[in-house]
Amino acid sequence: MKKNKKLMILVIALVVVLAVVIVAIVSCNKSMSYGDYDLDEYLKVGEYKGLEVAPYTVTVSQEDVDEQIQANLEAATSTQELGEDEAIADGDTANIDYVGRIDGKKFEGGSAEGSDLTIGSDSFIDGFEDGLIGHTTGEKVKLNLTFPEDYQEETLQGKDVVFTVTINSVSREVVPEYGLDFVQNTTEYETVEEYEAALKEQINAQKEEEAINEQKDKLWDQALQNTEVKKYPDRELNHYMQFNSDQIDDMADSYGMERADVLEGYEFGDEDEFAAVNEDSSKLRVKQEMLIEYIAKEEGLDYTDEEKEALIADFESQGYTAEAVETQTGRPLAEYVHIELLYEKVRDFLLENANITGEATEAGADEDSAETAE
Repeated sequence: MKKNKKLMILVIALVVVLAVVIVAIVSCNKSMSYGDYDLDEYLKVGEYKGLEVAPYTVTVSQEDVDEQIQANLEAATSTQELGEDEAIADGDTANIDYVGRIDGKKFEGGSAEGSDLTIGSDSFIDGFEDGLIGHTTGEKVKLNLTFPEDYQEETLQGKDVVFTVTINSVSREVVPEYGLDFVQNTTEYETVEEYEAALKEQINAQKEEEAINEQKDKLWDQALQNTEVKKYPDRELNHYMQFNSDQIDDMADSYGMERADVLEGYEFGDEDEFAAVNEDSSKLRVKQEMLIEYIAKEEGLDYTDEEKEALIADFESQGYTAEAVETQTGRPLAEYVHIELLYEKVRDFLLENANITGEATEAGADEDSAETAE
């Protein structure tokens, strides 16, 4: 069990995934296509058609709708500057000038101009932020405070200090009030009833999508469990293992750490333990990709140019250029998109050919996540 946990940590921690873990690809200069392999030599594929999976039910409660309404209200939050007659409250952001003096003298780091301070953030010593509550823009406030005994700057520990604070401006995040005005001013709907009915449909669709994806996940896990690997292609396996090892080195360089410290931080132990987990992780990825390619070829599954272009456009809309995809996944964009699209085609095929049977499960209900392991 401990080994499986570390296997999952390796998959998550070492590979930047744009969509799903299944297609996290190793860094290499040459093609990693399985097109030049006879996969029958590498896999003994068991049943993947007619697999059993439970049906699902979808229920949308008023609580679900209320939670979505609240999320939408918070997303519509605006920042408003307070007038000179409006007092500072907890959570407001004040732009301030301040001068600190100890025994009547300024000290290093005790003064600033145009500093933004969110009240309640505990950015200053006790009493500073609370001392501004109730005051207004334009006021000059004198705060008689004491540095804590364990203050990080030893020379200031336990010292009495007087801060003179000028409040330049104050802003507040305002969450709109829910009602007809909000609906008509921020949505396409004319009544609260229409808006909430639309939200209910939206939530229902989301839950259905989640439930279908859960079914596909379970079917894919079964297909993997039913498949044995006769042997692993050295090209892919070695590249995966090298990639994972390089990721450790890259992390160490990025954070100015030793490789051994990174391994320990991610609970990989020493090099021998990491090597074992690395091999298991790499084998699992290779098995997954071979099975995707095998089923796709066996069942004549393919994707269109339009689907390929749409996925690339989706990546670009998220800020992933072709260069970024290759840098983060190790595969050229075309190869990454290829395995991603085939994976979805295979998952669709498994569900279309599944035996939906058993007790229905409620979509969105918490379940123990199934582990995928050999």
